Amino acid sequence: MWLETFVNCLETSTRRHSRIDEALALKQQHLPKRIYKYRRDSTNSRDNLKTDTVWLASPESYNDPYDCAFSLSDDRVVAAIMRRFVDTFVTGYKLQDVVSSEQIESARNSPEPLESLVSHIPPELSAARGSNPKLMAEVCAKTTPRLVTDMVSVLRMWRKVTKLCSFSQINDSVLMWSHYAHNHQGFCIEYDLEQLEAIHPLRKFLYPVIYSHQLYDMTPWAEKLADPDLQKFNSECPLLGVLHKFDGWEYEKEWRLVSVTNTVIEDHTFAVPTPTRVYLGSKARVDEHKELLAICEDKTIEVHQMRLADDKFEMLSDPLEQ
Repeated sequence: MWLETFVNCLETSTRRHSRIDEALALKQQHLPKRIYKYRRDSTNSRDNLKTDTVWLASPESYNDPYDCAFSLSDDRVVAAIMRRFVDTFVTGYKLQDVVSSEQIESARNSPEPLESLVSHIPPELSAARGSNPKLMAEVCAKTTPRLVTDMVSVLRMWRKVTKLCSFSQINDSVLMWSHYAHNHQGFCIEYDLEQLEAIHPLRKFLYPVIYSHQLYDMTPWAEKLADPDLQKFNSECPLLGVLHKFDGWEYEKEWRLVSVTNTVIEDHTFAVPTPTRVYLGSKARVDEHKELLAICEDKTIEVHQMRLADDKFEMLSDPLEQ
């Protein structure tokens, strides 16, 4: 499945061996021809239609309390950093001269790496070299968890600096018409992606939602922050935390426009192309949507209306006769 390859590209990409272009090319290849936005007929939704914009909102305002949530183990990140400190201590204090390689490896894999390492150091070493590895180990052991907590707090801010706009690759979902289009009385907007260049923002920043029963685990990525080789760093992996979603929502077939900023900002509009079509809900009365229809006429947008099939649970559409 292409989504598995897409995820793998983002997870294994590093500064030294970037796979971002591969992931983006795969995404472009599988973009739907059209995407749809279900709307209630309101002043805000008509303004968006009139001005060719959509609304980018914080995931905290979404109806899914888990939206953009991910798991992250502070303890495992602390352990990764403490293992890295073992290597630093060995090099800095030249401990390889007095501690066996087996003891060093055992310390790296122990629950308390630094304390384990120091326990193998001859007592006379500290006095002879004018320093105290044991004391330094105690200081690091006390301060590192607090530093990691601060770092993890910054990582968790990713959700707060993310803005989203959700679309669907289908326009005939009975449930979505019920949930997002005022019980089939609203409308649904169609955007044609085929007519857009690959660099167009609506294509460039549009990503598939990956449905799962598990929160996306950011711990393996965060553990790599302990590695001194910055070329191994992966700056794209947090995006996967934004794209994973509870599989109970899979019927929505969602693609989402993602915007990430350096600081927390207000929700805001985002420019999009003029829609190609607008679909009225099956329960929408034409005489109650005069302003909406006037906007569509002014912008030369086709208007269709949904209807219920006679012999199955299926929604169809016909051009609206005005």
